[in-house]
Amino acid sequence: MAILLICMFVLGIYMVDLPKGSDERSWYFALHKSMGLTLALLAFIRLSLKFIFKSPPLPDEVTFIQKKLATATHNLLYLMMFIQPVTGYISSSFSGYKTKFWGVPLPHWGWKSPDLNELFSTAHQISALIFGLLILFHITGAMYHIHKKQFHLFKRMWF
Repeated sequence: MAILLICMFVLGIYMVDLPKGSDERSWYFALHKSMGLTLALLAFIRLSLKFIFKSPPLPDEVTFIQKKLATATHNLLYLMMFIQPVTGYISSSFSGYKTKFWGVPLPHWGWKSPDLNELFSTAHQISALIFGLLILFHITGAMYHIHKKQFHLFKRMWF
């Protein structure tokens, strides 16, 4: 998922500068939408599994503040995994273009509204920046634990 999320950021930055109305821009937007919806499904599955299989507790050597920061960061990352595709899908619904999921047309419940499209597009972009900052914060935390030679904490990430 992390690799796909990074690809989505790069793709999102690249595609918005392509000429409007071009086949290339349409292709990249369709790819971005399909990947985003795929990530939303994966996030849903991941969150469902998290409720079924509880994460092991953090060891006592992890301070109270670190535990709170880790919990808050993980919860916010999950929240962003849903805010991103929702704002993107809503923005797309008001763009006048239909959304397809890997070629399969999805319900088009919006109408062409440049103002609503811009509103949700801006929300999508701002939440992408917040998401990116959270990811950097998460990576910084992981690097901190590597620096402290707390490699056993990484075992918590595997099944």
